[in-house]
Amino acid sequence: MTEKIINIFKSYLPCTWEPLPDQVSTLKQLLDFANLNGFQANEKYEDIFIEAVNQKLDLNNSVYKQVLDEAFLEGKKLNYILKGQIKKLLDRADREGYRNFLIFNGIMSNNLMDAFRPVSKSETVKAVSDIFVSDPKYSDVYCSIFSRYCFYLFPESCTYQFFSGLNIVSENYFNFISNKYPDIMARNNALCVIDVDNDLFEDGYNAGCNRVLNAVKDAFDNLNNHCDLAIYIPKIMINGVDVQWRLFSDTVLYAEKHYKEKIDRPYFRWQKIGRQTIDYVRNLVAFNAEFEYAFQGFVFKDCFILGAANDPYSLLLIFEKNLRDERIINCPACRSTNIQGNSYPILNVKSWECENPLCPDRSKYNRGKRYSFMSLLRQKEMMNDENIIPDESISKWRLDCLHSTSKEDAINMVIRHYSCVGDTITMFTKTIGEKKRYNRTLQYRSFSESNINLLSNFKTSAYFYRYLQYDDRPTKEITKWEFGKARVYCGDALDVLRSLPQVSISCAVTSPPYYNAKSYSQWSNIYCYLYDMYNINTEIFRTLKDGAVYLYNIFDYFDNENNVVLSAMGNKRMILGAYMIDMFERIGFSIFGNIIWNKGEIQGNRSFNQGNLTPYYQAPLNCWEHILILSKGEPDKRFKSLTSCIADIKPVIKMVRGKNIVGHDAPYPNEIPNILIKCMQEDDIVLDPFLGSGTTCVVANHMNRFSIGIEKNEEYFELCKRLIVDERS
Repeated sequence: MTEKIINIFKSYLPCTWEPLPDQVSTLKQLLDFANLNGFQANEKYEDIFIEAVNQKLDLNNSVYKQVLDEAFLEGKKLNYILKGQIKKLLDRADREGYRNFLIFNGIMSNNLMDAFRPVSKSETVKAVSDIFVSDPKYSDVYCSIFSRYCFYLFPESCTYQFFSGLNIVSENYFNFISNKYPDIMARNNALCVIDVDNDLFEDGYNAGCNRVLNAVKDAFDNLNNHCDLAIYIPKIMINGVDVQWRLFSDTVLYAEKHYKEKIDRPYFRWQKIGRQTIDYVRNLVAFNAEFEYAFQGFVFKDCFILGAANDPYSLLLIFEKNLRDERIINCPACRSTNIQGNSYPILNVKSWECENPLCPDRSKYNRGKRYSFMSLLRQKEMMNDENIIPDESISKWRLDCLHSTSKEDAINMVIRHYSCVGDTITMFTKTIGEKKRYNRTLQYRSFSESNINLLSNFKTSAYFYRYLQYDDRPTKEITKWEFGKARVYCGDALDVLRSLPQVSISCAVTSPPYYNAKSYSQWSNIYCYLYDMYNINTEIFRTLKDGAVYLYNIFDYFDNENNVVLSAMGNKRMILGAYMIDMFERIGFSIFGNIIWNKGEIQGNRSFNQGNLTPYYQAPLNCWEHILILSKGEPDKRFKSLTSCIADIKPVIKMVRGKNIVGHDAPYPNEIPNILIKCMQEDDIVLDPFLGSGTTCVVANHMNRFSIGIEKNEEYFELCKRLIVDERS
């Protein structure tokens, strides 16, 4: 029988070809299993071959898109599972089955029937021949088609039992996995929402912050895996001081780094990361740095800025829990455990590859199917129409800075965008409300005290020791140039700053190099970057006068911190803003606000949801940056007008017809230094330690104010000089 099946398959091919030995041996074993257990092979060999070819070569892709376009024009929404059924019917050229499908789902129309025009049998046969003529890897393609052909010769109940090794296998994959691992599909704590309130801070910042961190820890310990945490933070005043962004920093850092774990996986490159850091960070003691431990936790995903009419803005933080789970997850296509798992597309989210030689989902060139349980779980939720998010919600929350919204709006969005129908949601809040919302169950928890000082213990951990070190290296040579009231230095910021007198600067504003964002700003890992920023900003604090204000523009973009893994699996939303706020506080600065630089509609790779209208696929476009408002002591009265707000400022247009018309890769707009410089008095001096394209000095000269700028890059130093002279001319 094995020979018969192979020979029939070979008769459809335009050339001599043989299946791989492991395909032949697996087919023999499958046939023996089928005969022993009373399963009959399907003898519609040609139909099964045609479907396998159409599927592997994606021959009906254009027709499939036409069907979906027609459904869209008629206002008929098709979810993930319905789209899959249409594709399968097209590959089978099953017109009658398609008619029944439309009728059963209540979407029957003449136009939808007319759109069903799968490729003909002759076109499929020609495609098989064309592969032999045009593709050097034709043998691999035929092997892949053969795998699918063999798999669908047998009933799924037969193949599922054979490849899984189990006597009874549910046809529904998720029921099958749930029976194998009862906890893995649990949704009893599928979303946690922490509603922070001013009342939590009645007895001071540390006590209130510890209550919030205790709720974060509880969420991490109890939230279902691959689920989300949302934290709402309003403006919080303690003795007249706004601590909103201090709480943001402590919460983000703790949520991401509180879980200390001894490293036991080879992809955690702690020895190399440790060597890189020790070579760069002077005076670091390896024993105290504890590089053999990873500090992990939630993954920071987004921070929404929620502006409201006549009210200060609030923050909405989104985190994701991905706890490493090494349990074997059967292939969703064939149910086999003949899999290997050495890939992590996302840190702690394991990806498997099916090695079953007869798996129907092998790639066109006969590679095993790759999958992760997290992605499978989210695809499952696509199949339920009740999970479809209303268009108006997707549209409203497309950007992560909103001018007019309320806490209730935000909570509703979080429930719809980050949980699914039937889930149970935990709410940490002082107000108990409804028990059901959008077909989810809400359970309420009150904030509780921790037995230990979570904040203090965390902030004295080895993680921060790795970069909070004094740089005592010898200073290097610097160059000085002056024009108008601008004085510009070419040299390392640390060297120049150490040459300036203490308490001599009235105010400062800058946009530092973002860690590894540009070719001119590269560090081995985040510790090396933060070490430099710590020492430079310590010197800035020394040079500033009492009452001076420092505006600091930073962006939480996407990159790899390179502090756990060095591969792409470590790519994530950065938390530069949180790092810097914590650092500034340790240096001695007061953090008394954040001007949100709202850039509005800008281009970005996250302004899409892959066409999915269900939870977990809605990623807002990041359209804002921090402009932190820092002061040395109590701000002088001339700077009192600088408070937290949303500032709509368009970014600099630097590229025109593919050419950089500014000459710098990351210029910031005049409006940013202007925020500070317009508050200056005639004899004041403004400092910019990372001058870039000279914007701060240009604006200061224009407003007849003294300025000091520092630029390390010689090419940009010359650019600064030219632009400063051009402005005065």
